[in-house]
Amino acid sequence: MSRTVGAALIGIGIILWYHGGTSSNSTLINLGIGSIILGLVIAAFPARGYVSKDVLELSCSDMGRFFEKIVEDLELEGNPIYIPPYENLPQGGVFIPKVKEFRLSLGRLDERDVFVTGSGRETGILISPPPGYELLRYFEENYGEIKNTDVGYASSVVSGGLSALGIGSAEIFEEEGFIEVYIRPLLPKSRKVWSDPVSSAVLLGVARAKDGVISVEEVQKVNEYLRLKVRVLGSVEEWL
Repeated sequence: MSRTVGAALIGIGIILWYHGGTSSNSTLINLGIGSIILGLVIAAFPARGYVSKDVLELSCSDMGRFFEKIVEDLELEGNPIYIPPYENLPQGGVFIPKVKEFRLSLGRLDERDVFVTGSGRETGILISPPPGYELLRYFEENYGEIKNTDVGYASSVVSGGLSALGIGSAEIFEEEGFIEVYIRPLLPKSRKVWSDPVSSAVLLGVARAKDGVISVEEVQKVNEYLRLKVRVLGSVEEWL
């Protein structure tokens, strides 16, 4: 049933996206992309009461390629910025800015936005909910709330949930001035952390534990793991 609903939403999204593009209607474009994302997420979480790894991997791989194409076409060069859930984005989000020296006002964002426009430093795309949001919600519902805790506790919650589902693993360490994250991603061929549901869930968990905006500044491949260097840029209140 969920696959049928997901396919229908994806079809509707493609139609809205196409008509929005041909008519230069940004509202239709945003609605179309949002519908596609929702369809992919619903298809990946069947109504059987558990996550289908094969469906999740296929759906998120398609979604990753979809957004990678957008990022490539728009020539976005900034680091992925993870935003924890707050009033404007109740499911959190990941912002990929046009340039590394970006400027962002959380007070201007809306969960219906996809393309964020303004000056060159304010331009980028917003993915909300980010891939992995449903995984993080599952972890918190079953292993403990991590908002305003610390990365050690967040690491135990996230790694416990991933281990139980058998879809990856993660370890998080807080160093002086930055956070180091080791992740075994669901999609090992991609280094785009924002398109991998496991990597994205872990990073959103870090942002939620800190209740702050974080930047993914380095991504290195270490055998079957990704080693990430993450920096906390400030609290949600500081970015409003």
